Amino acid sequence: MTVDYRLESLDREHPEKWPLGAGASRVGRASQNPIRITDPSVSREHAEFRVADDKIHVEDLGSHNGTWVNGTRLTAPAELRPGDRIRFGSYEVVLRGPGSGRLDSTEFPATLSAGDQVSTGIRLTLDSLRGGRAASMDQNRRLFLAVTEAGHLLAGLHPLQEVFDSVLELVQRVVPARRILLLLAETEGGEPVVRAARPPGIDPRQKIMLSQTLLKAVLDGRESLLVTDAGKDPRFREHMSIVEQNVHSALSAPLFDNERVIGLIYADTSDPLIHYDQDQLEALTLLANLIAIKITNTKLLEVMLAVKAAAEIQRSLLPAALPVDAQYEIVARMMPSLEVAGDLYDATRFADGSLGIVLGDVSGKGLGAALLMSSVIASLRILEDSDLAPAVVVERLHRQVYRTTESLRFVTLFFGRLDREKHRLTFVNAGHNPGLLFRQDGQVESLDSTGPPVGLLEDARFGVGTADLSPGSLLLLYSDGIPEAMAGEEFYGDERLLESVKRRAGRPLEEIASGILEDLAAFLAGSPAGDDITLLLLRRSA
Repeated sequence: MTVDYRLESLDREHPEKWPLGAGASRVGRASQNPIRITDPSVSREHAEFRVADDKIHVEDLGSHNGTWVNGTRLTAPAELRPGDRIRFGSYEVVLRGPGSGRLDSTEFPATLSAGDQVSTGIRLTLDSLRGGRAASMDQNRRLFLAVTEAGHLLAGLHPLQEVFDSVLELVQRVVPARRILLLLAETEGGEPVVRAARPPGIDPRQKIMLSQTLLKAVLDGRESLLVTDAGKDPRFREHMSIVEQNVHSALSAPLFDNERVIGLIYADTSDPLIHYDQDQLEALTLLANLIAIKITNTKLLEVMLAVKAAAEIQRSLLPAALPVDAQYEIVARMMPSLEVAGDLYDATRFADGSLGIVLGDVSGKGLGAALLMSSVIASLRILEDSDLAPAVVVERLHRQVYRTTESLRFVTLFFGRLDREKHRLTFVNAGHNPGLLFRQDGQVESLDSTGPPVGLLEDARFGVGTADLSPGSLLLLYSDGIPEAMAGEEFYGDERLLESVKRRAGRPLEEIASGILEDLAAFLAGSPAGDDITLLLLRRSA
């Protein structure tokens, strides 16, 4: 015996029922379909039901707006059970089987009533909209269809400007408007800036002609606003710009990404025959929420890609191998606290046989510090190749950094050039931690600062220091991520670092470097390092 199935529409104003007999039954707008649905969101040949062996399946026939079962879009035929909800585009039905009663009123979409909010201006919050369902399902279904499609359109990976263009195209489908603006707050609490507009030739400097009270409601109160007749609205009597621009009706919705409002979408019309309504406001509010999430995610993705690219650039700029010979050995280690680092180091052998060493630390963290670090390394290599004295190299680097970076960015730097015949190190310490020179007799010499950080003071001058490296002398350069590492309220400090080196002074450099990091890790006891950790060891063997 074949089970009797039927479909019942969820359109309360125009209820429909269709029996589903054995075999195939097609759904669509075409007149020959047994289940004809004239809704514009439904394709001519939209879907097909098949009843056989007391089972029923539905298959989408390549429709434009998709077939959905219980909120999931079909990508293959699906078996149905009584009570399942099937949506063709934006037209929704429920499947009934034997013993199913009539549709209970709770199964119909709840109608939002604006109540006393429906006047010249309507206010609507996203939370209140999420609590109900859209009104006028038959007349304004296309509006909510656009919102549904937005989820698919915005799911792809596109540059931010392409996202903006897609956003405005979607809004145009929802709201017939003379002008559509997308504004983003570029700074916390700052005035939103127009980032995209329709028509494309619109002056981005144009202001949204709403009172500050209403703008505050959108941005701070997360409220969507509808103005049905701006010329008659008493709130705009003092705003002559409203009259001058001939704004008749306007909509505005916050770009709320579920954590904060990042901007707003605004649309208006001067056509007196166009009256925006609450359905359009609801559609724009839902659409703005999807858009905000997409914009935030796209920004995060772009930052992640930029960080990844910066990390790759950094790795390529750091020396792949350090110069070694019978007289001198060098070891360096870097442990970034983030994916990208603000620390830098390098060691280069010059044509005259001298050896250049550098270790530095860019102020701040993250992508900005990493980009400046990469720029400093690249610039240093160009300057070093010119065979200039260390003080001249650092002064020229300083001028470049000062001109091209913001005032809060600077670089502490130890730059030295070692004459391998005289075993004399000539260095500039630009506001960096002192280099530590360990002698074979146990004495430790501090190679202190000879000038301010690079890029900090416009008229900075850099002095020069020298140190002779006797046989067995060990030079340690390091970033402040080591002594300033904290466990609880206690700093690691310079003394622990000194003792760590002294205990291993006669061992190979690799063991000394590893020992320093092991001692630091034991001190931190699992706590994350708060800053990049970089060290460079150079020792004269003979």
